[in-house]
Amino acid sequence: MLVLGLDPSTTSTGYGLVEGDGRRQVAYIDCGCFRPPRKASLDQRLRVIFDGVNEVLQERNPDAVAIEGSFFGKDADAAAKLGEVRGVLRIAVNLAGIESAVYSPATIKKALTGNGQATKESVQYMVAKTLKMKKLPSPLDASDALAIALCHLHRPAQDVPGGRGRKPEIEALLRRVSSR
Repeated sequence: MLVLGLDPSTTSTGYGLVEGDGRRQVAYIDCGCFRPPRKASLDQRLRVIFDGVNEVLQERNPDAVAIEGSFFGKDADAAAKLGEVRGVLRIAVNLAGIESAVYSPATIKKALTGNGQATKESVQYMVAKTLKMKKLPSPLDASDALAIALCHLHRPAQDVPGGRGRKPEIEALLRRVSSR
Protein backbone atom coordinates (compact mmCIF):
# COMPACT_ATOMS: atom_id res chain seq x y z
CA MET A 1 0.00 0.00 0.00
CA LEU A 2 1.30 3.47 -0.93
CA VAL A 3 0.58 6.02 1.81
CA LEU A 4 0.90 9.80 1.54
CA GLY A 5 1.45 11.65 4.81
CA LEU A 6 0.75 15.39 5.01
CA ASP A 7 2.01 17.80 7.69
CA PRO A 8 -0.07 21.01 7.33
CA SER A 9 1.54 24.45 7.63
CA THR A 10 0.98 27.84 6.01
CA THR A 11 4.72 28.24 5.42
CA SER A 12 5.97 24.72 4.68
CA THR A 13 3.49 21.88 4.27
CA GLY A 14 5.42 18.61 4.35
CA TYR A 15 4.60 15.51 2.35
CA GLY A 16 6.00 12.01 2.64
CA LEU A 17 5.36 8.82 0.70
CA VAL A 18 6.02 5.35 2.04
CA GLU A 19 5.05 1.96 0.70
CA GLY A 20 4.50 -1.16 2.73
CA ASP A 21 2.30 -4.01 3.76
CA GLY A 22 1.68 -2.68 7.26
CA ARG A 23 3.78 -5.40 8.84
CA ARG A 24 7.35 -6.15 7.76
CA GLN A 25 7.92 -4.47 4.43
CA VAL A 26 8.19 -0.68 4.38
CA ALA A 27 10.07 1.53 1.94
CA TYR A 28 10.80 5.23 1.55
CA ILE A 29 9.46 6.61 -1.73
CA ASP A 30 9.69 10.42 -1.58
CA CYS A 31 9.35 13.46 0.65
CA GLY A 32 9.45 17.22 0.41
CA CYS A 33 7.60 20.44 1.17
CA PHE A 34 5.24 22.84 -0.51
CA ARG A 35 6.61 26.30 0.31
CA PRO A 36 4.53 29.28 -0.75
CA PRO A 37 6.32 32.64 -1.09
CA ARG A 38 6.76 34.27 2.34
CA LYS A 39 5.00 37.48 1.35
CA ALA A 40 2.07 35.73 -0.34
CA SER A 41 -1.45 36.27 1.01
CA LEU A 42 -3.15 33.40 2.80
CA ASP A 43 -5.30 32.75 -0.28
CA GLN A 44 -2.18 32.54 -2.46
CA ARG A 45 -0.48 30.24 0.04
CA LEU A 46 -3.49 27.93 0.13
CA ARG A 47 -3.48 27.78 -3.68
CA VAL A 48 0.23 26.82 -3.80
CA ILE A 49 -0.39 24.08 -1.22
CA PHE A 50 -3.52 22.84 -3.03
CA ASP A 51 -1.71 22.72 -6.39
CA GLY A 52 1.30 20.93 -4.86
CA VAL A 53 -0.83 18.27 -3.20
CA ASN A 54 -2.83 17.77 -6.40
CA GLU A 55 0.38 17.23 -8.34
CA VAL A 56 1.62 14.58 -5.89
CA LEU A 57 -1.79 12.88 -5.85
CA GLN A 58 -1.89 12.72 -9.66
CA GLU A 59 1.74 11.62 -10.12
CA ARG A 60 1.87 9.05 -7.29
CA ASN A 61 -1.77 7.91 -6.97
CA PRO A 62 -1.52 6.84 -3.30
CA ASP A 63 -3.80 4.19 -1.84
CA ALA A 64 -4.27 6.15 1.39
CA VAL A 65 -3.63 9.62 2.77
CA ALA A 66 -2.98 10.55 6.40
CA ILE A 67 -2.99 14.11 7.72
CA GLU A 68 -1.76 15.47 11.04
CA GLY A 69 -4.72 16.72 13.06
CA SER A 70 -5.20 19.73 15.26
CA PHE A 71 -2.69 21.07 17.68
CA PHE A 72 -4.21 23.64 20.02
CA GLY A 73 -1.69 26.28 20.98
CA LYS A 74 -2.20 29.72 22.48
CA ASP A 75 -2.38 31.56 19.14
CA ALA A 76 -6.00 31.35 17.93
CA ASP A 77 -5.19 33.09 14.62
CA ALA A 78 -2.44 30.58 13.81
CA ALA A 79 -4.75 27.70 14.74
CA ALA A 80 -7.46 29.06 12.43
CA LYS A 81 -5.00 29.39 9.53
CA LEU A 82 -3.75 25.86 10.14
CA GLY A 83 -7.34 24.66 10.05
CA GLU A 84 -7.74 26.29 6.65
CA VAL A 85 -4.64 24.50 5.36
CA ARG A 86 -5.98 21.20 6.70
CA GLY A 87 -9.30 21.88 4.96
CA VAL A 88 -7.55 22.55 1.64
CA LEU A 89 -5.60 19.29 2.01
CA ARG A 90 -8.73 17.28 2.78
CA ILE A 91 -10.59 18.78 -0.20
CA ALA A 92 -7.70 17.98 -2.56
CA VAL A 93 -7.58 14.40 -1.26
CA ASN A 94 -11.35 14.03 -1.50
CA LEU A 95 -11.37 15.35 -5.09
CA ALA A 96 -8.82 12.62 -5.91
CA GLY A 97 -11.34 10.06 -4.67
CA ILE A 98 -9.39 9.09 -1.55
CA GLU A 99 -10.55 9.15 2.05
CA SER A 100 -8.18 10.90 4.45
CA ALA A 101 -7.30 9.69 7.93
CA VAL A 102 -6.41 12.24 10.59
CA TYR A 103 -4.05 11.54 13.50
CA SER A 104 -3.18 13.77 16.44
CA PRO A 105 0.45 14.81 16.90
CA ALA A 106 0.64 12.71 20.09
CA THR A 107 -0.70 9.62 18.31
CA ILE A 108 1.89 9.99 15.54
CA LYS A 109 4.75 10.49 17.99
CA LYS A 110 3.66 7.54 20.10
CA ALA A 111 3.35 5.28 17.03
CA LEU A 112 6.93 6.06 16.00
CA THR A 113 8.77 6.51 19.28
CA GLY A 114 6.53 5.03 21.95
CA ASN A 115 6.27 8.48 23.55
CA GLY A 116 3.44 10.89 22.68
CA GLN A 117 5.56 13.83 23.87
CA ALA A 118 8.67 12.97 21.80
CA THR A 119 10.71 15.75 20.20
CA LYS A 120 10.69 16.35 16.46
CA GLU A 121 14.29 15.16 16.40
CA SER A 122 13.40 11.84 18.07
CA VAL A 123 10.64 11.32 15.52
CA GLN A 124 13.05 12.20 12.70
CA TYR A 125 15.57 9.66 14.03
CA MET A 126 12.95 6.89 14.21
CA VAL A 127 11.69 7.70 10.70
CA ALA A 128 15.25 7.32 9.36
CA LYS A 129 15.77 4.04 11.23
CA THR A 130 12.38 2.59 10.26
CA LEU A 131 12.91 3.43 6.59
CA LYS A 132 16.60 2.40 6.70
CA MET A 133 17.69 5.82 5.43
CA LYS A 134 21.39 6.67 5.41
CA LYS A 135 20.70 10.30 6.36
CA LEU A 136 18.03 11.90 8.49
CA PRO A 137 15.13 13.07 6.34
CA SER A 138 14.91 16.84 6.12
CA PRO A 139 13.49 19.36 6.53
CA LEU A 140 11.56 18.48 9.69
CA ASP A 141 8.22 19.15 7.94
CA ALA A 142 9.00 16.40 5.41
CA SER A 143 10.25 14.10 8.18
CA ASP A 144 7.02 14.68 10.10
CA ALA A 145 5.01 13.85 6.96
CA LEU A 146 6.88 10.55 6.64
CA ALA A 147 6.08 9.86 10.30
CA ILE A 148 2.39 10.52 9.61
CA ALA A 149 2.44 8.08 6.67
CA LEU A 150 4.24 5.45 8.78
CA CYS A 151 1.73 5.93 11.60
CA HIS A 152 -1.10 5.21 9.18
CA LEU A 153 0.68 2.25 7.61
CA HIS A 154 1.36 0.61 10.97
CA ARG A 155 -1.84 1.53 12.80
CA PRO A 156 -3.90 -1.46 11.63
CA ALA A 157 -1.36 -3.97 12.98
CA GLN A 158 -1.29 -2.15 16.32
CA ASP A 159 -5.04 -1.61 16.67
CA VAL A 160 -6.38 -5.03 15.74
CA PRO A 161 -7.12 -7.07 18.88
CA GLY A 162 -4.41 -9.70 19.07
CA GLY A 163 -2.48 -7.82 16.35
CA ARG A 164 1.27 -8.05 16.09
CA GLY A 165 2.17 -4.52 17.19
CA ARG A 166 5.68 -3.26 16.46
CA LYS A 167 8.49 -5.36 15.05
CA PRO A 168 11.03 -6.50 17.67
CA GLU A 169 13.78 -4.41 16.05
CA ILE A 170 11.62 -1.28 16.41
CA GLU A 171 10.99 -2.09 20.07
CA ALA A 172 14.76 -2.47 20.60
CA LEU A 173 15.42 0.91 18.93
CA LEU A 174 12.75 2.54 21.08
CA ARG A 175 14.37 1.20 24.24
CA ARG A 176 17.77 2.59 23.15
CA VAL A 177 16.36 6.02 22.20
CA SER A 178 14.28 6.38 25.37
CA SER A 179 17.29 5.54 27.57
CA ARG A 180 19.24 8.56 26.25
